[in-house]
Parts: sequence; structure tokens; C-alpha cells
Amino acid sequence: MRSVVRPLFLLHSSRELGERLRQVPAGAFRVVPVADWPGLARELSQAPGTAVAVVDPHDAAGRLTEELRALLARFGSVTVVAALRVDPQRADELRTLLERGVADVIALGREDTPVALARRIQAVQARSLDRLLRRALPRGVPSRARILLSAAAETVAAGGQVPELARALGVNERTVPRWFRRADLPPPRRLLAWLRLLMAAELLDDEDRSVPSVARACGYASEVSLKAALKQFMGAPPSELRRAGAFDTAARAFARELFELREAARARGRPEKTWLN
Repeated sequence: MRSVVRPLFLLHSSRELGERLRQVPAGAFRVVPVADWPGLARELSQAPGTAVAVVDPHDAAGRLTEELRALLARFGSVTVVAALRVDPQRADELRTLLERGVADVIALGREDTPVALARRIQAVQARSLDRLLRRALPRGVPSRARILLSAAAETVAAGGQVPELARALGVNERTVPRWFRRADLPPPRRLLAWLRLLMAAELLDDEDRSVPSVARACGYASEVSLKAALKQFMGAPPSELRRAGAFDTAARAFARELFELREAARARGRPEKTWLN
């Protein structure tokens, strides 16, 4: 698998905002300036699901721009953050932005230090992963398993593998399989492969994205690698999955595997107190 760089697309005239975003510690994201709304749309059509766009929501006349409304309608799963001056007179405007699908707001001049920006962007990135897990997971998954799944999703989004997952959990690599087994989850490598596949399936449901662009965005070595993973886990090529609804199909298959693992664990039986030993 290739590493996945999380891009932050910046469509804003504030030089100060761009400079402060670039001061955020390396590794959090990579700032990619874009010149206009069509350019942003082109970038998003090739970007991973964890990409974030920071935009000025106003047009030249100071009104909420229709280009932003159109972008949000076209890319429903994209995380867009509006950066603007915030005052009490703009309460209705802020409400409108959130209703249209803006994920969050950066208040220029008040919470736009590099530290505050890093926290805000990391928070919205985490919400995009949480949304994917909520869509993918069946009801009844215990909180302990969800914690491991969240760490695994974060690892996959950054292009990591089992060593990075172990570091995120604060344990050695030998402990990870034991924790996953006791949480009724697939082995770590298989789980990471499932989560990467779910991220790819979400992007496949966007008909504007080509299969090669989905493969690149999700860290697969090539289009062939993505097709092989889809064949192995779901027995179908991208075109067939798109017709059936790629994400829903993948989520059902993933839920079925989790159910089978849980039922097998119940049949074996094990004392609850040994889970994290």
C-alpha cells in the first residue's frame, strides 16, 4: 500500500490564514492552494475521503456564494470548512452554512492560530471517519470494539499498517492480534484491508470518480490492486458494485463477517475479564 497524504485544499484570499495553516506541524496535512471553485472541484474529484477544503464562503459582493452550495451538493461526503469573520449579525449566515453541509467554521481573528487550526482540522477529519464507521457498523457493536475500529480507521486513512496501529494503541505488535480477537474483530491486517475497502467503496459511489483515482486516493498500489481486493472480499468488479451501491454492499459484507466472528466467540465462550490481558 502507498502512504496517503491528507490534502487540505485552500480557496481563500487571506494570506495570513494560508501562512498559519502552513505553520501547523508537518504530517497533519498538506496545504494545497487552489485558484477558484472549478479548480477545487477538480481536486476533490481525485482526493481521498479524508481531504478537507477550507474556503471563503462569500462572493465578491459579500454574499454566500452559490458555487459553495453547488460544491456541497455535488460532493456530499467532502469535508468543507468555512473561514470567515464571525460576529452576532452573522448568526443566520452561519446557520445557513451548516444547513447546507459545511462541516465547521473557522472564526478569523479569533481562533486561527496554528494550534487552534490544527485542532479544528483534526477534529473535522476525525468526524469524517466517524461518519464512515457509523454507516458501516451494524447495531450492537460494543464500545471497546468501536475504540479499536476508530484507531484502525485513523491508521488506514493515514496509509498505515499494523506497526502504525500498534503505536496508535500504545502497545507492541504482538498485543494487537490478541486485542482484536478478544473484541470479536477480524485479524488486524484483514480489518485494515476491510476499512480501506470501505473507504474505497464510499468513493466508488461517486460516479464522477474513475476507478484509478479511487485506488490512488485510498492508498492502493494500483487500480489492479483495488480490483483484486474487491474481488477477494466481495466477489465483484467495480462496475457491478457501483450498480448495486458499492458502500452498502461492502458494509453488508463487513457486518456479516463481524456477526460470524461474534457468534463463533459466543460458541467458544471466554471470561470477560481477560479481554485486554
